Amino acid sequence: MGRTRYQRDFQLAQDGTQHLLKAQQYLTIFLQHPFDANTVAIAQQDFVAATTSFTGINEDLAFLPEGAAYLPVYGRRFHAAQHLVPLALALSQAGVAGCDILNVLIARWHGPTHAQAHAITAADLAVIAQSFRDIQASLTSTLHEADQLQSSDLQIDSHLGMLLDFVHKDAPKFQSLLTGIAQILPALPVLLGIGTPTKYLVEILDVTELRPGGGFIGNYGIVTFSEGQLLGARVTDTDLLDRPFYASGMGIPFPPAYRWFDIALGNWGLRDSNLDADFPTVARSAEAHYQREGGDGPLQGVIAITPTFIQHILHITGPIYLPEYHEVINADNLVARIHYHQLGRGAEGPDTIASPDGRSSLRKHFTAILAEHFFARVRQMMASHVAQFLQTLFNDVRSKDLQLYVNDPVAEMLLHQAHLDSAIQTPPGDSLLIVDANIASNKANISINSDLNDRIVIDRDGNAVHHTTLRYAWTVPGQNYGAALYRDYVRVYTPIRSVLRAQEGWQARGTSQAFGLEQWAGFFTLVSGQTRTITLDWIAPRISTHHEQNWHYQELIQRQAGVLWKVHTQITLPACATLTTVAGGMHATGKQSASLNQTLTENIPSSLNYTCDDPAS
Repeated sequence: MGRTRYQRDFQLAQDGTQHLLKAQQYLTIFLQHPFDANTVAIAQQDFVAATTSFTGINEDLAFLPEGAAYLPVYGRRFHAAQHLVPLALALSQAGVAGCDILNVLIARWHGPTHAQAHAITAADLAVIAQSFRDIQASLTSTLHEADQLQSSDLQIDSHLGMLLDFVHKDAPKFQSLLTGIAQILPALPVLLGIGTPTKYLVEILDVTELRPGGGFIGNYGIVTFSEGQLLGARVTDTDLLDRPFYASGMGIPFPPAYRWFDIALGNWGLRDSNLDADFPTVARSAEAHYQREGGDGPLQGVIAITPTFIQHILHITGPIYLPEYHEVINADNLVARIHYHQLGRGAEGPDTIASPDGRSSLRKHFTAILAEHFFARVRQMMASHVAQFLQTLFNDVRSKDLQLYVNDPVAEMLLHQAHLDSAIQTPPGDSLLIVDANIASNKANISINSDLNDRIVIDRDGNAVHHTTLRYAWTVPGQNYGAALYRDYVRVYTPIRSVLRAQEGWQARGTSQAFGLEQWAGFFTLVSGQTRTITLDWIAPRISTHHEQNWHYQELIQRQAGVLWKVHTQITLPACATLTTVAGGMHATGKQSASLNQTLTENIPSSLNYTCDDPAS
């Protein structure tokens, strides 16, 4: 009887493993051909069959006595089964739940009548949310069981190595991604207009004329989402909103905090509303200006996008043909063609006169036409490429190439808790944020390279002594439209109670506190071919924390939207220290040193732990 049950369970294990591997292969095919309902159906059948197999084995294992682990030959297999079976069962259950999510999306976005996509309902979101919770629980169980396995346990079946490779390499990534998505799932009804349409003010940021919020707001638009679908989208010249309001004598004066911005006409309009790097702050300002200047309301939120985001979407949609101009726009020529038509020889007229078709101003008519075709292509391809679109949206929110603010306080708090609100963070430990503002009225930022070098010495009291160097090099060849002199107002944000000891290379413009951080301001100029170096010596007191002889240092380098810094950080620990672990982008370079070398495409958290044997610690 026992031998028969063992043989049956062994066969079930082999069958279940085969089903799991087949399902994994089908999901790989699915990534190449999104929304193939047949592929998902076959994968789900295999996941269900695997679940059935491993459930049967799991039930049999429960009836075996604890002493079975000590039996000759079978004991080793019993020990392996105690962890392999729950692991495989959890993976199978995660696969079933994942297919449940895909089936909902296929039914709504790519069903039999997918020429016109169906609406997502609140009930759909409830199913998706529960499936996400099921997957998270299954992956947690999978990782726990994997940690209990020994190398000898994998000799039972040659396929187990492939399964464990997936668990160790990919499961933690899936778990991290799912955690992030699960945090914002409750906000999706508001974000996607489920139940009630959501109308956003969209800012098109020109990063070649850098502003604290990511770039000059030369164009804006209104987009509406309803039941998860992108509906109307129209883009026009910001000047057609700002200038008439100012000319009417009702201009909005700049607040004292923004008096440094000396290139405006005197009206603090929508185009100049993003003079801080904290997106919730500037989004509220933009929405208020839009309404006050006569915009069509009400709005439910604000979205800001950079050319990088548009380029990422163009990689999905492919080039876009504009029959009105007989031009093809792709990710490579996007910025150059916009500048050609707005500022170069292709300019059609001033930005104070509306185009005959009423879409925008004469000068920015090309941009309005491009936006019209761009959003039309996105609507056309969303259903068939939703996985790629969602991945791009998620990545670009993290990089701040897509910034999002919603008026609903609960939804906005969920974005904040997930660090997806593009806010200036006030993290525990050390931190650094550089914010540049182009106040030259030119497009020079596309030709300026920015390098951040930070040498940090941590002393035995946990103080972080920084020697920070900011290097700006206008050395990249390219067309500059506008003034030949680049003017930059810089703000540097560091932990509260940090002390600036010395500064060189800029005109100091004072110190203050903002967003829960210290703020140091300065100004410099640059011409083509020139390099400017700014040096700041400062200390963050007692920033490294400790318990007895164990010390912990962590730092968050935050990114300003619209600019890519090359970051080079070197950390030196006190003489008493022995480096034990590093995390994030940090790499150990010695017993008492570590470094980080990375392009700042998104906020970079890093940390290290060390011990200190010095009695003074």
